[in-house]
Amino acid sequence: MPRKKPLDDATAKAGSGKGKTTADYVREMRARLREAGLVKREFWILPENVNALRGIEKALRQPFLGEKVKLENFMTENTHWTISSLHKALAELEAVEKGEIALAVAEGSVPSIKLTMTEYGDLPIYLAVSGDQVLVDATLFEASKVKDPVEFNNLLLRSRDMFPLSSVGIEPVNDTEIYCMFGSLSAASSLTVIVQEIYTLAENVIRAAEAFEDHIKA
Repeated sequence: MPRKKPLDDATAKAGSGKGKTTADYVREMRARLREAGLVKREFWILPENVNALRGIEKALRQPFLGEKVKLENFMTENTHWTISSLHKALAELEAVEKGEIALAVAEGSVPSIKLTMTEYGDLPIYLAVSGDQVLVDATLFEASKVKDPVEFNNLLLRSRDMFPLSSVGIEPVNDTEIYCMFGSLSAASSLTVIVQEIYTLAENVIRAAEAFEDHIKA
């Protein structure tokens, strides 16, 4: 996992109580969507249609399209990605050019890319290439913030269907342990698939923050 890197702001400042929590990202994301005049709707779909719905959702955030809703087409390239080639390809995405995603290189023993998801309350997501895999992960919260670890872990083990394409684990970072959400895919995946993985992870982090809110200390 791409965790051998500097901590993001939420994790690095958690000990001082001044850092942003996952709940903060949720509130900021909701505020920005409301300010943009968007409204929330709930849909029930088959799991295999999650990525298609995400493309439709992005299209429906644009001015009225009538019946001509088209899925956003990201550039694709079948190759074995390196962190450098992947950074270059991501930088050419329309979402990056529009400021919906901010890119930065995260220094560390394992080179990675930090993606700040501006439409998700500036949620930080990290992406790295390790061997034949592209790894994408994000911090949920410190393990010490969980009210009842046994009850929470029991709930977490039963939440597989809630977070398609993503997994949750505990990982040591410096002097603390954190819950993180992550996903992995082949380093030969198309850019379309990688971008879908990034957006899926962002959606799942927000969904996890909402679903587990009552189990986390304020």
